[in-house]
Amino acid sequence: GAMGSMVLGKVKSLTISFDCLNDSNVPVYSSGDTVSGRVNLEVTGEIRVKSLKIHARGHAKVRWTESRNAGSNTAYTQNYTEEVEYFNHKDILIGHERDDDNSEEGFHTIHSGRHEYAFSFELPQTPLATSFEGRHGSVRYWVKAELHRPWLLPVKLKKEFTVFEHIDINTPSLLSPQAGTKEKT
Repeated sequence: GAMGSMVLGKVKSLTISFDCLNDSNVPVYSSGDTVSGRVNLEVTGEIRVKSLKIHARGHAKVRWTESRNAGSNTAYTQNYTEEVEYFNHKDILIGHERDDDNSEEGFHTIHSGRHEYAFSFELPQTPLATSFEGRHGSVRYWVKAELHRPWLLPVKLKKEFTVFEHIDINTPSLLSPQAGTKEKT
């Protein structure tokens, strides 16, 4: 069939760029903002694609360890982890939802060159946790692009963005003196 004559193209690059860039060249957003950008795809030759998707997520992860003495020189250690999801957004830029379908009519042909696919989504209106990276945990936000092709492993790329929540410093709880209490929940 036509298969043999077809030169298989290659994905040269898959990149994500955000529209909103401040001076530090890092995209910074707050709750309620629209995050927009582009997925750039560069191919040489012709490729067949099932889908190009984006998946944006924001979540927090904390972990800590507690050791206890169980008497007679035996101590046991317990690990605690907790995850909170702030938002989860999926979008299909090319193709359709189902990636398990390798039937011919499900393919989109992409020709040699550079291609741009715009995406945008809104962050929740509720206050979000500010991006954070620490010894006991992290708060992270990212956009992931996934390119699915027939019979091949998907090409995936993840790019983080920063969320900075503006805090009203007149909040009474922030004005009260912080005593030395230690609490874990």
